[in-house]
Amino acid sequence: MPIPAYTLYHYWRSSSSWRVRYAFAAKNIEYKPVAVNLLNGESESAEHLARNPAGFVPVLEFQHSGKLERLTESLAIIDYLDRAHSSGPKLYPEDPIARAKAWALAEVINAGTQPIQNIPVFTLHSSDAAEQKKWNQHWIRNGLEIYEELAKPVAGAYSYGNQLTVADCCLLPQIYNAERFEVPFRDLPTVTRIYESCIVTPAYRASHPDRFKPAVIPSV
Repeated sequence: MPIPAYTLYHYWRSSSSWRVRYAFAAKNIEYKPVAVNLLNGESESAEHLARNPAGFVPVLEFQHSGKLERLTESLAIIDYLDRAHSSGPKLYPEDPIARAKAWALAEVINAGTQPIQNIPVFTLHSSDAAEQKKWNQHWIRNGLEIYEELAKPVAGAYSYGNQLTVADCCLLPQIYNAERFEVPFRDLPTVTRIYESCIVTPAYRASHPDRFKPAVIPSV
């Protein structure tokens, strides 16, 4: 069965977008990236709201059985890619317990950490840039500390054992945010070990925001 022609609507520095780019790279699946600017109103345009009424990225678009399909939410998109393509690692492990634990680690970031750093959240918290930074620093560090404790019993080179999973696809973009907001993480030995295992891989490098950075970098 031929691989669909995938279009991924994304934003270069969106951690949710990076998760999906990471999955594409890890599974060696080709796709066309199309940038959607989250800072200039493009994500709230009628054109993008037709793709996702929430105005968020990522959105995956492709034809299936003659019908245009659009998938939203990063973990759902990764689950689809994992089920639809046998190439590369199984990002959601087959074993039910392993699958649940890897997914739970992913949700520490996806549900418990990253949403609190969304622009509408920290700007609602405060209009002061210094206070916004303190807010983000607190919640990023909190999430990484929780991740450390949950990953410690199950991690190998990666978050769950010695193979890349959906958990790593979530953790590495969050560490990028930690570095961006000057949040220390090197004192977390499990998180640091996972980070060092991932950053040397082709999939990490191929999906990194620097490869998708616009010519003019937004101020936020």
